[in-house]
Amino acid sequence: INPQWRDVDDALDSASKNDNVFGAFASFLGGKGSSLRKLDALGYEVTYVLEGYVCKGGNIRLLKRFDSDWIAFAENDAGDAWVKVGQQANRPTYQDVEKFLDDKGVGYKYARDLGMAPKL
Repeated sequence: INPQWRDVDDALDSASKNDNVFGAFASFLGGKGSSLRKLDALGYEVTYVLEGYVCKGGNIRLLKRFDSDWIAFAENDAGDAWVKVGQQANRPTYQDVEKFLDDKGVGYKYARDLGMAPKL
């Protein structure tokens, strides 16, 4: 996963999502808000997404295909497999993934490494 492809907004992107003069000006300067509104109006749907970040000290991957819900995976402690920890229709937030991990009894990575929590 290339970290440069993360889904983040800079100041112009955030401002351009507003439906006012300042939002229009921010879109003119390069914000992506107007483009996102056009895609929404056309009914654009994501066809494939693979995102990654760290939650509770462990690697997390979010996978979305056009014909499925969002699925969250956590890397096991050996680093050789991925464990499905949750699934939902909308993109899971960081807090959703943290709840998935809590519901599965997955502790913090440092606790697992020190033997204070079960291995994943």
